[in-house]
Amino acid sequence: MKRFSIIALAVAAVMLFAIPAMAADLSFSGHYRARGYYNDNTDLDDDTGASNSWMDMRLRLKTKIKVNDRLSVITRFDALDNKSWGATDLPAASSGNNIDWDRAYIKAKFDCFDLQLGRMGAGTWGTGFLNSGREADRIRFIKKIKPYTIRFTYEKKAEDDKGEVDSDNDEDRYMADVVYKAKGINTGLFLGYYRDMDDSDIGATAYARKYWFIGPYIKGTYGPVKYEAELGCMTGDYKDMYAAGAQDQDYDAWAYHVNLATDLGPTTVSLGYAHTDGDDANDAGEYNAYGLGGNDWQPLLILTGFYSDTTLGGAGNLNSHTASGNIKKCGYDLYYGTVSFSPMENVTLNAIIGTAKADETSHLENTYKQSVDDDYGVEYD
Repeated sequence: MKRFSIIALAVAAVMLFAIPAMAADLSFSGHYRARGYYNDNTDLDDDTGASNSWMDMRLRLKTKIKVNDRLSVITRFDALDNKSWGATDLPAASSGNNIDWDRAYIKAKFDCFDLQLGRMGAGTWGTGFLNSGREADRIRFIKKIKPYTIRFTYEKKAEDDKGEVDSDNDEDRYMADVVYKAKGINTGLFLGYYRDMDDSDIGATAYARKYWFIGPYIKGTYGPVKYEAELGCMTGDYKDMYAAGAQDQDYDAWAYHVNLATDLGPTTVSLGYAHTDGDDANDAGEYNAYGLGGNDWQPLLILTGFYSDTTLGGAGNLNSHTASGNIKKCGYDLYYGTVSFSPMENVTLNAIIGTAKADETSHLENTYKQSVDDDYGVEYD
């Protein structure tokens, strides 16, 4: 009841605040995108040498309706999102022919804070590491006290109560973060409490998942060195079983990334390291797999590419887009180095080399009943 009272108060405040206006300013922004792909030897068989290629597209349009200086409505939709050229039109709601209305939310400015309410962007924080951009239904309060920005956010991650006999099957998230920005430094701390009751009504195997997410980051410059680092930690109850005598599982998963770079004239050189915990299949009382480094973090085209997740013989890669459960439970240690060269303005040539090893292989070994090499290999782009 408390949750609904907070939502009702927020909506009422906005409605009272939105003084009727005679006219509204309307602005548009967006893009049309076309992309081409070619993947060679996707089955990892030198004799067969299977390949595939395709082109896809997307039209994205964002609108901003400015009612007055204190109230705006933001919307965004995608049309033909990832629609392949030459694909037959399909009427299904999930097909790429339909308009996918991603976002619709209000932004209201009060004297003491700003308010955002509705379906908005989510899944990004700090550096690019661990990011998986998405949309979420949220209420957010924002307070800026330079050089700090403080945010409190409530998110309805999943609604499983409506129209169901069972209740309290939702997933809710309560979050707070603070960011400090000054010359040469950008740092922040994120704290979230996640309450997932989605599997709390499945008989003898029912459980609750409640855990904390802690995410500090820092990026900036120190003399000639550019640096960035981020850490993610999930701790709490992975499975708090309801049945007497059932095995509970604690949650203790870590991921971290650091990158150092420096400019040498028109050339930039960087070194990076990333780690995500894997899970030990032989420890039934604790779950340690972090779940890889996010959909949006893609330093290497094959190993971490969002659209390269089925090119390694169909086994998936180290992007969390559609990686298999066993791959996610392996985790990784990833080392990479990059060189960027700008021979002229608006032209940059990039090269990267990286290598990765699994943090844990026990789930794969249990699946295939044999030892598994932890080396993912070396990639150069």
